[in-house]
Amino acid sequence: CGLFAVCRTRPFALRERPYRSVPLGWSTGPVNILVLGGTVFLGRAVVAEAVADGAAVTVFNRGRSGPTPPGAKHIAGDRTDPVALAQLGEERYDLVIDTSGYVPADVRRSADLLADSCGHYVFISSINAYPAWPREPDYQASGVHDGDPDAGREDVPDGFSPAQSYGWLKVGCERAVVRAFGEGRSSILRAGSIVGPEDREVRRLPWWLERVARGGEVLVPGPPSATVSLIDVRDLARFALLGVAGEFDTSGPHERDTRADLMAACAAATGSEATFTYVEDEDWLIEQGVEYWTELPLWIPTSIGPSVFSHNSEPAQAAGLRWRPLAETVRDTWTWLSRSPQPAREGEDDVGLAPAREAELLAAWRRRSS
Repeated sequence: CGLFAVCRTRPFALRERPYRSVPLGWSTGPVNILVLGGTVFLGRAVVAEAVADGAAVTVFNRGRSGPTPPGAKHIAGDRTDPVALAQLGEERYDLVIDTSGYVPADVRRSADLLADSCGHYVFISSINAYPAWPREPDYQASGVHDGDPDAGREDVPDGFSPAQSYGWLKVGCERAVVRAFGEGRSSILRAGSIVGPEDREVRRLPWWLERVARGGEVLVPGPPSATVSLIDVRDLARFALLGVAGEFDTSGPHERDTRADLMAACAAATGSEATFTYVEDEDWLIEQGVEYWTELPLWIPTSIGPSVFSHNSEPAQAAGLRWRPLAETVRDTWTWLSRSPQPAREGEDDVGLAPAREAELLAAWRRRSS
């Protein structure tokens, strides 16, 4: 998810952000930022980066997903409740960053309410906006889903998979924002694979770190030279805070990092002496019934998802997106994980191979290769 390798990012200065020039009567004091969400993963990263830059930050959420990040003001409310949402109309904000929008009708309400009093609206969308991703090498060629900006969850077209439904709804949200704020006052960020500290929900990189930390022989899918493209949540947050108008695929740098780089970074961060067995025959893993992206996180066979890590982030880079080294992201994630160990999760959303299952696969692979 991304294009071109870039050196470590520098801090972004709030005074450089173009939305400060919007003639809505703000003073020259600290930028006033509203984050819709703000307590989980990306939302927390946005708040942390903005507070560190000296901004005045308000978060609007139900208060159920986590504590309010340090330095932020909390307004409690459900964005689906017009009365609760109306609280936001009492203040002017330079920048609104929406990290919690999934249903177009809900995003429409917030965008319509804030359009006259706020400078710029940043909507965090998803690479799933493209129906051809990751199946087609040029996933952008056929464009995005035809999402409805007024749709509710129940309006998703029949026959869509969960990923397609998610993408269709996200495009509807994008269109609701642009309709309310216009192209010149809105940013649409189609995020790829986000990793980094505070990843308590998706946990793809944390799983690999924990697996490598256990040591022993680790099954790694695909060749070591296969590219991976991951964006640090803090780098995405910094780019969101720039408030650059336009639509951007925001993913990791294209072809900078490999699967071997990721495994080496995990070993270095954890101090593990694990060994890595690369099962380069991806079709063999599928034949064994291995579930890509879940049992082996951050992997889709090339035959099924040729563009999974081949996003075009060149426009975002030109607009100011910068990527820190992969090793730094992995190290910082391990530091956070070591200080805040997460309990094993149960249920259908579990990620990662069970130890016994991994051992069986490694034994079968050795027999096949002998």
